[in-house]
Amino acid sequence: MNTTFPRSNVPRAPGAGLRPLAVRWLVVLAALALGGAALAQDATPDVADLMRDGDFYYAQGDCALAQYFFQEALKRDEAHVPALIGKGRALACQVAYGSAIEAFREAIEREPDSVPARVQLALAYQQQFLTDPATFAGRLGEALDVLTRAEQLAPGDPTVQNTKGIVYYEAGQLDQARATLERAVELAATAELSERERSVVQVNLGKTYRDLGELELAQSSFRRAVVLNPTSATAHNDLGNVAYRLGDCATAEYELSQAVALAPDSLSAVSQLAIVLFECGDVAGSVPRFERALTLDGAIFAPPLYTYLARAYLEQGRVDDAVRRAQQGALLPPESAEAHYVLGTAYLARASASDAAAARREFERALELDPGYGAARTALDALN
Repeated sequence: MNTTFPRSNVPRAPGAGLRPLAVRWLVVLAALALGGAALAQDATPDVADLMRDGDFYYAQGDCALAQYFFQEALKRDEAHVPALIGKGRALACQVAYGSAIEAFREAIEREPDSVPARVQLALAYQQQFLTDPATFAGRLGEALDVLTRAEQLAPGDPTVQNTKGIVYYEAGQLDQARATLERAVELAATAELSERERSVVQVNLGKTYRDLGELELAQSSFRRAVVLNPTSATAHNDLGNVAYRLGDCATAEYELSQAVALAPDSLSAVSQLAIVLFECGDVAGSVPRFERALTLDGAIFAPPLYTYLARAYLEQGRVDDAVRRAQQGALLPPESAEAHYVLGTAYLARASASDAAAARREFERALELDPGYGAARTALDALN
């Protein structure tokens, strides 16, 4: 929600009213000025302070600024392994996986027994694989090799087991992922991890249970994740998803609403809430959620959302809106039989002069894509 405050005569702080990017660069310039003053007074800058600043901005999600401070620390001490790891994490956060991998490899060269460097390198391999599985098909195997050595160095480290479980999961080796993540949960219970970190392990285990079809176990894991970190939109989102799969609409709607409240710009949370509301009978409540979802980044890659909204509009009698959204859903790849069927249904509901012929074409296209689509066959037969 945009809020406009009345003007006043109160002096404004430097940078007030500037866009976030401008403010960020003011901070960088201030840091440079302070660094210059420090150099003038002390020939040995404090690497520890630079590391704290880097960690702070990384935690705030400002990865470019975090990278700056880690690089400044490396200028003072090029062999500082935590700074190399910090730089790599900041680069990975900016999707510069190749450069991140170089930083982690350098950290390992300087400190071969560094478990954190190996964990971060494995994660960078996994993330690079996800960006382009065809080009980086071997990255998951490399990640497992790196983690095997990390496991030898720290057999009781839950972070190593959690990362190994993630890699197994992405490789589709769900049984191995399950065993590894269950071990990670056991180790995390007695390790010096934050509740937030333990929540993440529970989420990863829950996703593995879910994909194995063990929905009750998945629900239990996601519930533990929410208890450990009530501010985790991901945990609420996943709990709502599995609750819906188990037929519990009330819990699904509540948890997904919590996820949306925590992450209002999450396409996953907003769209899942919209779908659950629609499928659980609250069509009117689903419409603004679908409309919101279609304004978010990535919506164009989710054509079923357009088709769902068209269906909701049809149920509300908003036929012209239904046709428009159904047309979008049918045009966006990947093409689906359902999208063409819903568009045909919308044409029939509008009933303009040429709509019957247009509906016929859509039903025929639906059957071309899926010859066994019974609803499309019935609708086409009714036009003959």
